[in-house]
Amino acid sequence: MFKRKKIGQLLIEAGHISEKELMIALSEQKARGKRIGQVLIELGYITEDKLLPVLGKQLKVPFVDLSKAEIKPDVLKMVPEKICRKHNLLPISFDGKILTIGMADPLDVFIIDEIQFQNNCEVARAICSENQISDTIDRLYVAGAMADALTAFTNQGTPDGGDDSMVANLKTASEETPIIKLVNLILAQAVQKGASDIHLEPDEGELRVRYRIDGTLMVSMNLQPEAQPSVMSRIKILSGMNISERRIPQDGRIQMTIMDKPIDFRVNTIPTTWGEKACLRILDKSNVNVELAAMGFSTYNYKLIEKAIKSPNGMVLVTGPTGSGKTTTLYACLNAIKGTEMNICTVENPVEYKLKYINQVQVRPEIDLHFSTVLRAFLRQDPDVIMVGEIRDTETASIAVEAALTGHLVFATLHTNDAPSTAIRLVDMGVEPFLVASALLCIVSQRLARRICKTCKDVDDSITPEIIESLDLPPEAINETYYRGRGCDKCGKTGYKGRLGVHEVMFTNENIRRMIIQSVTPDDLKTAALKGGMFTLKQDIVQKFQQGLTTPQEVFALARGD
Repeated sequence: MFKRKKIGQLLIEAGHISEKELMIALSEQKARGKRIGQVLIELGYITEDKLLPVLGKQLKVPFVDLSKAEIKPDVLKMVPEKICRKHNLLPISFDGKILTIGMADPLDVFIIDEIQFQNNCEVARAICSENQISDTIDRLYVAGAMADALTAFTNQGTPDGGDDSMVANLKTASEETPIIKLVNLILAQAVQKGASDIHLEPDEGELRVRYRIDGTLMVSMNLQPEAQPSVMSRIKILSGMNISERRIPQDGRIQMTIMDKPIDFRVNTIPTTWGEKACLRILDKSNVNVELAAMGFSTYNYKLIEKAIKSPNGMVLVTGPTGSGKTTTLYACLNAIKGTEMNICTVENPVEYKLKYINQVQVRPEIDLHFSTVLRAFLRQDPDVIMVGEIRDTETASIAVEAALTGHLVFATLHTNDAPSTAIRLVDMGVEPFLVASALLCIVSQRLARRICKTCKDVDDSITPEIIESLDLPPEAINETYYRGRGCDKCGKTGYKGRLGVHEVMFTNENIRRMIIQSVTPDDLKTAALKGGMFTLKQDIVQKFQQGLTTPQEVFALARGD
């Protein structure tokens, strides 16, 4: 009986990997619990476009590059979209007798039987990229949903009864099935791509949809301007806004389950020249229980943080610009210490994630419920740990420091450029220097850098001695191996997928405390912190570059403050 060759051996014969690389991958496979092909990709030994043709050869099915395939609408309708998404497949062609299905897993024979039964025809399998299947489903479905949405909107006609009639018309159009499908697709696609924000932007001749992925805004689709009123009305209805009010900004919230995950969207609309613009911040509740060890701290910095959060009292500050992951880091700290024996209270604006075993309060300035008001109330609630979403004024800073000095562990965020200047900032806000020095445990300055895509990670031969010098590395570092992402379907051709934390941790010792009391300059404090073992943001990201996690471009972007 003919014995099918293993995929590893076929890849060696094709010259795509070495025997040593296969042995390493087989060893890693046991730990990762994944198929050998996926492990080889994650290790950077092979790319998906080289793996799939060989895998197809092993399974005796053809490989199809969907980026070059032309799929007709009537062929797409032969398999329901829900089935396509659930089983990662796509109908590619039909010649009247045989329906060819592109699959990420051609061994899923049960779904093949179902498709044959439903269409009363023979089904032929082909192997395709899982990411290409997903992207193609999204692209083709957008086209169909867009056409249906425009038809639904146009069929409503133009009302002649004034604003009330227009509002009724928009409400009806927004509740038409095509509009619902289109908006749901926009939201689901953003979650699937790992976006942090969705921008719906009306412009001359189009409604532009952009996703912020790994900190960068990318155009996802351009819709016809006729869809803007009904799409915006649908967003407003979902988020509990007033659809008849289009002159002032509004805020709302959407709660949905997408990809079996509970997702919150924090929604804001503003009036622009071409109509209302919406921005939706995506809050993935499945990421709430993030572990501190997964935040990207170096081994040295992690030990400092771990020591600080285990202290019975004192203040831990996390600083950085908007969108640098400060709140996520604070949540990770709280998750590391929370439990039934601890009374943890947080005051936030807004409360982004609801955490178990933690008492969370959202500030409401309209009824004079401010950070300082809630903090004073917390001190009468027998707290062990207090988290302040942001220190914005002298009163809040003073109460937080007072709490840290009276037996409480306090976490808070502040907007400063680096760790040493944060201590001086508290003094400048009016808190006595000796109180700041006594309260502070450590300060974490944080940024986010894009991570090299694991799928298309490859050796970077473009690193020059000049780049090594600009990174403050010794000349002999040019002999090390460095990496970059070539760009693939999974990372949207960017070469990056996901982000990692870059940190500067200043732990307060006796010398640092003495200098804070003396009200020295931030530069003097920084010099002392460096002598005490602190690594700067640049040093931390350069270390991550040397570890093959990111690129020089991200180092330079951090230095520019991008």
